[in-house]
Amino acid sequence: MTPLPALAPVLAGAAACLLSVSGLRPVRRAVPYLTGMTLAAATAAAVVAACGAPDRRVSAVLLAAGAVALLGLIADVGALPLVTRLIVESVAAGGVVLCGVQVTLTGDWLDGPVTVMWIVAMTNAYGLLDRLGGALAAVAAVTGAFLAGTALVLGDPSLAVLAAALAGACLGALPYGRAAGRVRLGPSASLFTGFVLTCTAAGLTAGRGTAVIAAGLLLPALAAIAGAGAYAVRRPRRAGRPVGSARKAAPALCGVSAGTGTAGLAVALGWVPAGAVAASTVAAVTAATAAALLCVARIRRGFFSARLRSDLHAYPKRAWTSLGMPAGDDRPRGRVPRPRSAGTPPPPFVRRG
Repeated sequence: MTPLPALAPVLAGAAACLLSVSGLRPVRRAVPYLTGMTLAAATAAAVVAACGAPDRRVSAVLLAAGAVALLGLIADVGALPLVTRLIVESVAAGGVVLCGVQVTLTGDWLDGPVTVMWIVAMTNAYGLLDRLGGALAAVAAVTGAFLAGTALVLGDPSLAVLAAALAGACLGALPYGRAAGRVRLGPSASLFTGFVLTCTAAGLTAGRGTAVIAAGLLLPALAAIAGAGAYAVRRPRRAGRPVGSARKAAPALCGVSAGTGTAGLAVALGWVPAGAVAASTVAAVTAATAAALLCVARIRRGFFSARLRSDLHAYPKRAWTSLGMPAGDDRPRGRVPRPRSAGTPPPPFVRRG
């Protein structure tokens, strides 16, 4: 394989952006159904145009991500059981692991299952990120751009071209979700994007130290983890529209992605020790998870308390209705008078005076 020029990721990103814009323009009204396949086609075409024949890892990631995007399209059009979806995603992740994209934590056979579980978990986390105010395209564009820069610093131009092509495709798809009157890009696009980003991050950490692996895996995924936690503790919809906090999630998550991408570049350049970054990232993930669990517990406790209060408030009305009285009766609540039997005549009425 011939060495790639330094501007290959930039050219791939620009080509993917143009292909995404031109591909989404005719199907603007059906963006949630066809965005995933359009993103997959634009990314693959840009990678082939920049690299010629991509290497084994990039080819495996593109084929597996295309299969996952097709799975998302099936899930969007019709019903698809969760077990079937997880099985297909696991098989796709296993194929990528067999082609060399693998986390090397222990150097043993356990690295394969750990990589598969991580890829499947983060792919579905990006699926939840798509439901949070349409933050998927912006966060994926920022994360892909920083991953491309990190790959160039680490001397892996093939993965840099893949990440840059995905970032350009997501940047081209950014305005069309709102132009079609919808915010979400659909499960097909979210699964494809999450799969490619997670596999790219895992490929960049292969064969490195434990601290570098922890930082390389957690930093690009921190925005997705935060988005999944925010989606878990979100408030219910009001009047059929998402609440304002969900609409404001995209800029905040883009800021998180930019911050983690900058930290990843600093680690790759050797400016910041990987151990400190990994420890701080683990602490941030732990704190965010604990906060999300506390919020979920508080919401559930509030729900049950409100339900208990409504039941206690409605209990006297139900008890009064069970005695045979109408619900809106204004008579004093006391002992119900005994009805006369049908055969007993009424007492005589005597006029006095």
